[in-house]
Order: sequence, then structure tokens, then C-alpha cells
Amino acid sequence: MTLKLRMRRWRCCNKTCERQTFVERLPEIATPFARRTQRASELLHLFGHSVGGRPGERLMKRIGMPTSDDTILHHLKRRAKVRSAELGVRVVGIDDWAWRKGSTYGTIVVDLERREVIDVLPDRSMTGTANWLKQHPEIEIISRDRCGLFAQGAREGAPQARQVADRFHILQNLRDVIQAQLSRATGSSARPLLPGQDGDDERDVMISPSLRDKHTLRSSF
Repeated sequence: MTLKLRMRRWRCCNKTCERQTFVERLPEIATPFARRTQRASELLHLFGHSVGGRPGERLMKRIGMPTSDDTILHHLKRRAKVRSAELGVRVVGIDDWAWRKGSTYGTIVVDLERREVIDVLPDRSMTGTANWLKQHPEIEIISRDRCGLFAQGAREGAPQARQVADRFHILQNLRDVIQAQLSRATGSSARPLLPGQDGDDERDVMISPSLRDKHTLRSSF
């Protein structure tokens, strides 16, 4: 479908003006220099934000609005930058982003208060992280993993911000420590440490106090 509109055009009488003509704007229908209407852009954002690039491409083609996955991702990034610039960012989360898993990685920055992606950096480096943070001096808290690149980048780019570890990596580290401790155990003994409920002989139960416990008992007496 092709939509043709007739709009008014004005001419500037000032010869030093860089723009000699001005066309009437339609902000309710389309933004300046846009290739799609506001409603089409909203559909593109919803599909891309919900299912991603390639699934969004298939869905857009199915409803008669063919769009490539690269266009969907570029639209999401551009809209995220505009939104973050308008609202400001206070708490951000920084983590790895796989452009190609196992080969090429970047950096993803998320607004943790609004739960929205702010930006996706092309690389995973200390310099790129620091440069991005320097452009947002309003940041107060940075949540990250234990990667040294992100830590150094945060110290250089946002020295005023407080760095915290995110919950996912804290739980992951706790799980690794517990697993390592359990793997070192020699195995549980089949002999019970406490008497059973069936009237087992209490003499079979032997509890060996440590040297510290002995010292405590002697001093108390």
C-alpha cells in the first residue's frame, strides 16, 4: 500500500539561511526523515523487544511488513539511546554480550531500574566501558560480574559510582564453592553419631571433642 500526502511548503526569504525551504511536519504520523510511520515503528519495536532479531524478521514478514533482523536490532539500539538520553540512568548493569558465541563478544549495558537495554558496545574492553561511562556522569551504582576489565573500566569511567556484584554471579560463586567443598569430602561414615530411636546402646556412640572444646570445658570447671 502506498500513502500519498499533500503538505504545505514554505520558503525562507533570508538568503543566508542554510535551508531555503521548509515542509510541514506530521509528528503524529511519522518523525522527520523517517521511512516508516509511528505505528509501524511501534510494531517493529514490540516484535524486536519480545522475540529478537530473526524471529521478529519472520513475524514482520508474516504480517506483510518485511524487515531484516539487522534493521530490527538497529531500531532497538537507536530507540534505547534516545530513551536513556531523555530519562537519565542511575543504576546500570554491565555484562558480556555474545555477537557470535565462542568467537566475538561485546558489552551489554542495562538500566536495572527500568529493566531496559540501554546500549550494546561492539567490544568487551576496559577502554570501551570507561568511555561509555564517562558520557553518563549521572550513574550512581554499577552492577557487574567479577571481570577485571569491567571493574577497571568502571573505576576509570565512573569513579563516583559504587560497584556491586550482581545476584546471578554471587549465587554462581556460592554454588561453585559448595560443590568444591563437597567434592573434597572423603565420604560419609555409616556409623551413626547419635543414638537411634529403637533403643540403641548409647555406648556405641562416640563423640570426640576437639582440643578447643577440651580447653573450654577445663576452664569452665
